[in-house]
Amino acid sequence: MAEKKKIIADANKPQERRGEFEQYVLAGFPFLWIRTVETKRAIQDYMGRVSAFREVAAWDCQTGLVAGIPTKDTKPEKMEDPIAPIAWLSVDTKGRENTVLFLENFHHFIKPAEVQQAFLNNAPGWKFRGKCAVVVSSELVLPREIENICTVLEYELPDRKALEMVMHEVADGIQDVKDSSKSAVNMPTEGPEMDALLQAATGLTAFEAENAFALSVVKLRVFDPKTVAEMKRQLVKKNASLEFSAFEDRLDTLGGLDNLKDFALKTARNPLSRGLLLLGVPGTGKSHFCKGLGTALGVPTLTLDMGKLFGSLVGESESRIRAALNVVDAMAPCVLMIDEIEKGLSGIQSSAFTDGGTGTRVFGTFLKWIQDHKSRVYTVATCNNISMIPPEFLRAERWDAIFFVNLPSPRERGMILETYKKHFNVSGDAPDLTGWTGAEIRQLCRTAAMLSTDLKGAEKYVIPLSRSRSEEIEALRMWAQERTIPASKDTCDQPMPVQSGKRKVQLSGPSEVG
Repeated sequence: MAEKKKIIADANKPQERRGEFEQYVLAGFPFLWIRTVETKRAIQDYMGRVSAFREVAAWDCQTGLVAGIPTKDTKPEKMEDPIAPIAWLSVDTKGRENTVLFLENFHHFIKPAEVQQAFLNNAPGWKFRGKCAVVVSSELVLPREIENICTVLEYELPDRKALEMVMHEVADGIQDVKDSSKSAVNMPTEGPEMDALLQAATGLTAFEAENAFALSVVKLRVFDPKTVAEMKRQLVKKNASLEFSAFEDRLDTLGGLDNLKDFALKTARNPLSRGLLLLGVPGTGKSHFCKGLGTALGVPTLTLDMGKLFGSLVGESESRIRAALNVVDAMAPCVLMIDEIEKGLSGIQSSAFTDGGTGTRVFGTFLKWIQDHKSRVYTVATCNNISMIPPEFLRAERWDAIFFVNLPSPRERGMILETYKKHFNVSGDAPDLTGWTGAEIRQLCRTAAMLSTDLKGAEKYVIPLSRSRSEEIEALRMWAQERTIPASKDTCDQPMPVQSGKRKVQLSGPSEVG
């Protein structure tokens, strides 16, 4: 017990300010798990931080065990058995006191019962002897048996200073082919040029940033923000739950929705903004708006597919949502579109009985991110069925506003019709489009173009939702009347009346006139 008191007392010495990791080590935490894709950089960084007051060592399954900070003369000790480094840390020999052992990518070896038991048997004793095992891995695979002895930390992506150092290393390492004594590029000066470059690189790992800077120099012989930002698309391609939308859709091609457009353009760039929830009839331009907003702001639009987040393995779904949100944060500034979000949230209320609570945990992770994230991400979620949305998703402070996208007004239908008549090169008078959505008007024009007929000739092939699902649409409109903000400044006319289909039955004939 005396040794434990000494360990904690070390933290009170007048030394430079300690970071979170160093504080945990000084407090005697025996088992830490660092989650990061930059395992090598993290281990090198943490070794440098704690080497002043602890011995350090590192193990991986290929190299084996390396005691101390590695040098060119360091000879590793071969250790293929994953239990061996745990046993090595537990032995009290000279030079192995007050030691921090880093285990790289140890998530591959944590599941066997004997490995878990090794941690359970030895970790309680480490805290009294200044020893700590640190798993550094991209995946968090923490069995229940050892959850209570392990503390999980996140290794942050490189900040502005670290990215600037990477840039200097790239500049110093690239030489002019014609004159090896001269550098091929000049570093950008401080100011807007440097700010734009570092902003483009924000969210990349050190390795990814180095590749992006090098590619920029090779292509253009300068550090170009656009080339660096283009590398971020690789992050999206690697994540199956996210899709990257090119700058194709524009807001000026979307008829109406004036209230929605004005509000989004005024708030989207504000650091206090969170985003919007769009409730509305299917086919009224909600998805088009999301993509067009990104184009108007000059930022990419990412689409999150909620259905692809759920996996079959334990912890897989939670890992996917965290990974997807990390990529979204890395892509900032951007617009995040979640189309038909109710489909991804269905079954939340019964999650404990159907999927062991996975849906609830994924939902909770997303809600926490919506409220707490600091990155410049403007989230726009669309919804067609409000009854499937949990009430906590609609409360204040989740969204900047909830807009209802109604059926287009006569003026808006005219704008939409003219847009698609030009697009599909069709002409002629249109039929009565009362109750038609923008998507249905587009289909009408496309059908007319395919059949080489006029618009009235194509009408019979398009059945609008206001006729086929009139009851549902009317119920949605009634719900939204006093609970949401209208997306359009126009007042929508009522859809065309629908035949009820009820048979008229006459119980008695007309009275005989005498």
